Amino acid sequence: MNPYEIARRASALPEQFATRLPEKTLAGLRLMEEGGEYGELAIELTATLVKTGATVSAAERHELRALLEATGMPTHLLEQLAVRD
Repeated sequence: MNPYEIARRASALPEQFATRLPEKTLAGLRLMEEGGEYGELAIELTATLVKTGATVSAAERHELRALLEATGMPTHLLEQLAVRD
């Protein structure tokens, strides 16, 4: 995944998960997106989803994994996500 693809895909995440996140976290993710901090955005989003117990689809988990790996961030939290079928 090239830097432009990382930016495009990560930039979509705050809105995609907006209804499942606390407003304070969402605001922080938007700031990270504006600042180009895509790896931090992906890991913070994943950690918040785990902490709040929000459910994600298998496709969403796959997208988070792809972005975490592409940005060199750890992926261990993905195993703790609540995935709906």
